[in-house]
Amino acid sequence: MSNLLILANNFETEKKRFEQYFDEVTAKSLADVLIDTETGEKSQVTVDGERMEEWNSVYIKPEPKAFNYTRVLMESLNSREINCNLDSSTVFIFTKKPYLFKVLADKSIKIPKQVAISTEKGMTEIEKDIDFPVLAKKYSNLELVETQIYSEFDELKNFAELTEHGEDFLIIQEYEESEVFDLLYIDGKIISLKLEEQPWTSSEGENVSRSYYTVSDTKKEVVKNAAEAIGTKICRIRMNGDKIVDMDTEPELEMFKQKSGKNVYGRVADVLKQGEES
Repeated sequence: MSNLLILANNFETEKKRFEQYFDEVTAKSLADVLIDTETGEKSQVTVDGERMEEWNSVYIKPEPKAFNYTRVLMESLNSREINCNLDSSTVFIFTKKPYLFKVLADKSIKIPKQVAISTEKGMTEIEKDIDFPVLAKKYSNLELVETQIYSEFDELKNFAELTEHGEDFLIIQEYEESEVFDLLYIDGKIISLKLEEQPWTSSEGENVSRSYYTVSDTKKEVVKNAAEAIGTKICRIRMNGDKIVDMDTEPELEMFKQKSGKNVYGRVADVLKQGEES
């Protein structure tokens, strides 16, 4: 019997989609998870009173504010050999954006030239390090809160007024206007959407129209190499032209299903069932 536990808020539509591929699907919140580390060598994990071992597979929609807790949960799932769409190392890499881009750069993945700063003093050398225009992204408590394109240093400096050192940071990327794509990567398969307008002044394109689009083999290769560099089987990637400008653990399954008509949930289910006896 294949049973799936979903740990996410406001995920009812997705739950119904997954019910086609599992014998049983249970939806809970991360807040329902209790990790008891006082129970010996292996911590006991319960979900609303039920032992985690009751489920074969787990799908988690991570929350940046619960970053550390989610990592501990991932390690517990791994020790129990329970399939999941995430693991502790990929959660860390995706959440810590400056480190994400370092990993990509070290693996020679195509990304724009960029810098990350956490204080206004870090702006001092910006003009020497990168060329304008730039795409500036502001993060607070690990969550993206604002993006803007700037052509002049003084405008960027005003944007860089950070509220709390250690909590806020900027990623500043050299920018070239080009076609923008959101791509869903599922274990070697890629579904791509083209954004109909530039997304940078809204919350990373939240309200921008998208349409199904088949990208070139070259772009597909960049996406696959990036996913393999991070070590993830499921993720969402944004490309500007032929360069990766972001990667995320939140794949936006329903958006890709609606826009592409592809069997998104079936492909994710296949990943979550890997290794199960038929």
